[in-house]
Amino acid sequence: MILPAWTWYSCYNTIIQAGALPVFAEIDESFNLDPSDIEHRITPQTKAIMAVHLQWNPADMDPILEIARKHRLKVLEDASQSVGASYKGRPLGSLGDIGIFSLQQSKTITAGEGGVVVTSDAYLFERACRFHDVTGRPSTSGKLGFMPGLNYRLNEFSGGVLLAQMRKLDTIIGDVRRNARRVYRGIGDLPATHLRRLPDPDGQLGTGIFLGFPAKETRDRYAEAMKAEGVPVSGPAGSVILPIVPGIEQKVTVTPRWPSFASERGKSIRYGRECCPRTIDILSRFAGVMMSPKYTERDTDDAVAAIRKVYPAIQRG
Repeated sequence: MILPAWTWYSCYNTIIQAGALPVFAEIDESFNLDPSDIEHRITPQTKAIMAVHLQWNPADMDPILEIARKHRLKVLEDASQSVGASYKGRPLGSLGDIGIFSLQQSKTITAGEGGVVVTSDAYLFERACRFHDVTGRPSTSGKLGFMPGLNYRLNEFSGGVLLAQMRKLDTIIGDVRRNARRVYRGIGDLPATHLRRLPDPDGQLGTGIFLGFPAKETRDRYAEAMKAEGVPVSGPAGSVILPIVPGIEQKVTVTPRWPSFASERGKSIRYGRECCPRTIDILSRFAGVMMSPKYTERDTDDAVAAIRKVYPAIQRG
């Protein structure tokens, strides 16, 4: 399975736990999977592409879906960090073959922990239901015999919390987008502004307003100056550059005989910095002001004033 080099451990772990081989591709300046870095990584063994919508911003799904159709691959959308975002009018998680959402406490809405799987494919739906319910669900299609499953059933308490959160989702999204729009408008006339790439500006959540710089050193000076203005910024966060994690670079799995790296290709594949130099570079050059649905107009005005003061000064050197 092809996945972005920058994402969370869960994406990599699920591939390993399935006995499959993770193949990392670079990100682009959307911080998401770069469609131009996918096709040359496809082999006859490739089964799926994992498009992860990171830091509240949709991946560029049209070219990803086109590549998948061309090579007859499945597309898994991980919208864990972008619950409620959309791409060209369609909710994230509804464009690929299957979509997943996280309800962990730091996400758009939360049930405390856990997540959601969605699909329009009856076969995948049945597999998901049986896997999460100790394979106890009878086969309705007749296509599935016995299959091993686990216990991921949602408890009633978490379900009640989630129901209350769902009722707030549109309000939360509307508030954070309103605040982000204020900041984007406020800095829109700044010359040579290098914004994070937005495949669908209307579809992103807007929880972070990221600006790019020529080098990490410039980005770091911007961060220090913004902190001095009382408007702290941070680099892209919430994920990990997975190929440079020592255990991943060394191909640590469940047991030494685990199948993921047992094939000839699995043995030959190499992780580490050499497989994702562009990802490392991009993430080192961006910093963002975070937006909250609770921010007031004064809060967003403060963010605009700080960016307008600091960003041009940093550009001038």
